Amino acid sequence: MSRIRNVGLLAAGRAVSQLVSFGVAPVLSRLYHPSDFGLLGVFVGIAAIASVVMSLRLDLAVVVPDSDEEAKDVVVVGALAVTAMTILTSVLVVVGGGWLAEALGEAELKPLLAFLPLYLGATGVFQVLNYWSTRNSRFAPLAVIEAARATIVAGVQLGLGLLRLGVRGLVVGQVTSPLVLALGLIGVTARGDPALFTRKVSVRRAREVVARFSNFIVYGAPQALVNSINQSLPALVLTTTFNAGIAGYYLMAHRLIAAPISLLGRSTRQVIYPQLSRAMTDGTALRSALRTTGVLAGVAALGMAPVVVFGPAVFAWLLGPEWRMAGEFARYLVVWLAVAFVNIPSVSLIPLLEMQRWHAAYEVVYLGARFLALVLGSRGGDPLNGIMWFVAVGVLFNLVLIYVPLRRLRDLN
Repeated sequence: MSRIRNVGLLAAGRAVSQLVSFGVAPVLSRLYHPSDFGLLGVFVGIAAIASVVMSLRLDLAVVVPDSDEEAKDVVVVGALAVTAMTILTSVLVVVGGGWLAEALGEAELKPLLAFLPLYLGATGVFQVLNYWSTRNSRFAPLAVIEAARATIVAGVQLGLGLLRLGVRGLVVGQVTSPLVLALGLIGVTARGDPALFTRKVSVRRAREVVARFSNFIVYGAPQALVNSINQSLPALVLTTTFNAGIAGYYLMAHRLIAAPISLLGRSTRQVIYPQLSRAMTDGTALRSALRTTGVLAGVAALGMAPVVVFGPAVFAWLLGPEWRMAGEFARYLVVWLAVAFVNIPSVSLIPLLEMQRWHAAYEVVYLGARFLALVLGSRGGDPLNGIMWFVAVGVLFNLVLIYVPLRRLRDLN
């Protein structure tokens, strides 16, 4: 029952978040041009690629130690990693921001990259404190913070859209998202564990933490980086192959389709990971993972069908006729996202089974396959054909990702 209650708490906060996102989408689609969403997609794609390594994946290690004292050391070392990576990001933006904008063929991207260090630093802080809150079962505050985040982001983007600030309005709103999450969790942690912010970790102890969780850093961080490139690849390739407008259609389709899928997905992932960690010691992990995978498959099938049938018509009605192409993208993307939703238990098992090395190799191959699918599929000048190839590869690789960790866990039992 505790698992259901925890998922329910997180899902409630994220339900409010997704309802807000859905509610403002028809207004935002009329305040901003598809090319604005395309540039936002490129910014978010770059940010997403970098954000997964801000804490060097030590955020995932916070729930692993048996003692809270050891876990606190992991939190501190993770925060130090975030600080170092934020400084590095600032330097890279100053030195290479112009080159990156030119390489992507979007000169308007250069001033937007100035927001990147703030976005990434806040994201890294949130990642570390999020798993500390998860370890201590503080799910109710997380739900409240998530709901507040969505409301504030929507308000900022709507307000700046009315001022006709263009893509800057979308990006500034996007940057407020991790800021609200980080500041909210800092407040929650300060009330529950104030000593955490003054905790000192010696160089020797920091080295011990890094040594113990070296798999998270050496294999987990590169794997997460490649996976994030995978997720951001479509917007980046569509922008360079076609233009920011086509990338905007993709971003809007992904935004609205991924929203309900991630509603339960993120909540389930956050709850199932520490519970699978504990179940590994009592021999119930396989049964738990299989049961959750089956439930998620049923939910995914029910949610996928209406989008496949009615997607283009719904998008044109909801967002305006010029967004019908986004609906065409959505009817294919939903298939890939539905299968990715089902892989949550298997992905959660990977660090617990110390399969990071395998996962890193998997992600590299997956990245190459998806890139080729997009490029080769779009060669005839049809972005929809590229999306179809992209989805086919995504479904195949996600099925592999579901099967292999479950098979490894079964062999260990």
